[in-house]
Amino acid sequence: MNYTISDKAKKVTLGLAIVGLVLLVIGFSQQKEYVYAKKVDNHTVEIIYNGHADVESQDNLKESIKNKMSGYELDFHDASHGSSHIEHLEDSHAHHGPTFNWNIHIKHLENHNSSLLSNHESGADILVNKVESGEVSFFDSGLRRFWSNLLVNGFFFFGIALGALFFLALHYATESGWGVVLLRVTEGIMTAMPIGMGVLVVVFIAGSLGIHHIYPWMDSDLLNPNSSHFDPIIYGKKAYLNIPFFWIRVAAYFTTFVLFLRWFKKKSRQEDSEGGTTTHFKMYRRGALFLVFFAVFSSTMSWDFIMSIDTHWFSTLFGWYVFSGIWLSGMIMVMMITLYLRKSGYLPFVNESHIHDVGKYMFALSFLWSYLWFSQFMLIWYSNIPEEVIYFTERIENYKLLFFGTFIVNFFFPMVFFMSRDTKRSAGFLIVIGLMIFIGHWFDVFNMVMPGTLFDQWEIGLLEIGMFLMFLGIFVYTVLNAISKAPLLQKNHPFLEESKHHEY
Repeated sequence: MNYTISDKAKKVTLGLAIVGLVLLVIGFSQQKEYVYAKKVDNHTVEIIYNGHADVESQDNLKESIKNKMSGYELDFHDASHGSSHIEHLEDSHAHHGPTFNWNIHIKHLENHNSSLLSNHESGADILVNKVESGEVSFFDSGLRRFWSNLLVNGFFFFGIALGALFFLALHYATESGWGVVLLRVTEGIMTAMPIGMGVLVVVFIAGSLGIHHIYPWMDSDLLNPNSSHFDPIIYGKKAYLNIPFFWIRVAAYFTTFVLFLRWFKKKSRQEDSEGGTTTHFKMYRRGALFLVFFAVFSSTMSWDFIMSIDTHWFSTLFGWYVFSGIWLSGMIMVMMITLYLRKSGYLPFVNESHIHDVGKYMFALSFLWSYLWFSQFMLIWYSNIPEEVIYFTERIENYKLLFFGTFIVNFFFPMVFFMSRDTKRSAGFLIVIGLMIFIGHWFDVFNMVMPGTLFDQWEIGLLEIGMFLMFLGIFVYTVLNAISKAPLLQKNHPFLEESKHHEY
C-alpha cells in the first residue's frame, strides 16, 4: 500500500510553516540588545554593553536615553574599568566582543515639569529601572538572538533525522525482526536530514566569516597573544578548535551521514524488486559499519557544534548526553508519524505490539537521558571546581525554570505515564506525553546553546515560537512527502512475516 499525502496534511504542515514564518518576521524586527546599569549614587549611573554595536548605534542609544529621561540633563563620560559589577560582566561575557562603558551624570531640570519625577526615586533610580525593564535598549545589530535560534532549530531537527538514521542502522545491524513494518516511516524521517544540515552549514559559514560570534574560538582576537582580548585557554585548544580543521570535520560528518542515508534508501528499494537475502546481508554489514562511524562522530560532532560554544568548559559525558536526546527525539517522531498514518488507514500490519515497542524505546531513552543529565550535573556540581561549575551556574542563575523544568518534564512524565504497559499502547497517552517530551527536548537544546550566546538576555518570544513552528511544518511536510515516494511496506524483507505477526 502506498501513502498519498492528503490536501489536509499539506495545508496543515505548510500552513504551520507559513504561520511560523510570519511570527518569525515579526519577532525578528523586535530583536533587542540590552545594556546593564549600576547606580553609583543618586546622580550617577554606570552603563555597560558587551557586544558589537557600531558608533552610530551607540549614538542612537544615547539619544534614546536622553529622550526617555526628558526633564533631566545627562552628561555621558567614558568610564574606567574598576567596578566589580562591570568586571564580572566582562569576565562572563568575554567573548561577546568590544565593550562600551559609560558614566552618566544626571541633573534634574528644576523648571521642567517631568512626568518621570517621583518623590521617592532619584534620576539614577529611574534610569536604572528603565534599563532593567528593557525599555533602554537598541536593535540587535549582531542578530545574536536570530543566529542562536537558527542553531537551536537546525541542530534539533537535524538530530531528529540523525536519530532515525541511527535507529535504522541499529535495526539492520542487530537483525531485528519486529520493526520491519516501521522501516519506511524511519526512512522518511531520516530523508529530512538535509534541512538541518543546510541550516547548520549557513550558521557555520556566518560564524567563520565573523557575521556572528556564537563560537568564540572563531574570533582571531582571542587567539592573538598581542591582542587585549587574548584568551590563553582558548589559545591552548586551537590545535583542535580552528576553522580549517572544523570544516574538515563538518564535511566528514555530513558526507558520511548523507552517503549512508542514500545507500540505505537505495538498497531498501532494491530489496523490494529483487528479494532474496543478498541485499539484507549487505544492509546488515553496512548497518554495523555505520554504528562504528556514529560512535565517534556523535561525540565529536556534539563537541564541535554545541560544547565549543562554552569554549572554556568541557564534559566527558556531553557526547553521550546529546546522543541520548537525539535518539529519543527521533523515536518520538517515529511514533507520531506512525500513529498518524495508522489513524489515516495506512500501515494495516502495525499493531499494538509494534506501538508498545516504540513506546518502550521512548520510556527507556527518557531514563537514559535523565540519568546522563543528572550524572553530568551532579559530578561537576559536587566537585565545585570554578572553571567547570560556571557552566551550570550560568544556567541556574539565568535559566532556572527552563533548566530544571526541562529535566522534570523529560523524566517525571515518562516515569509516571509510561511505566504501565497499557499507556505504552494508548495513542492518546503516547501523543500527549510524546509531544511534551518532544518540546522538552527542544528546550534542552535551547538550554545548551543560549546561555553561551545570549547569556541572561534570552526570552521566549515570537522569534523563538515562529522559527520552531516554521521548521516543524517544513520538516513534517518533507517527511510525509518522502514516505509517499515508496510503498509503506518493504515487500521482500526476510523478516517481513515475523514483523507482520509480531504479538506478545
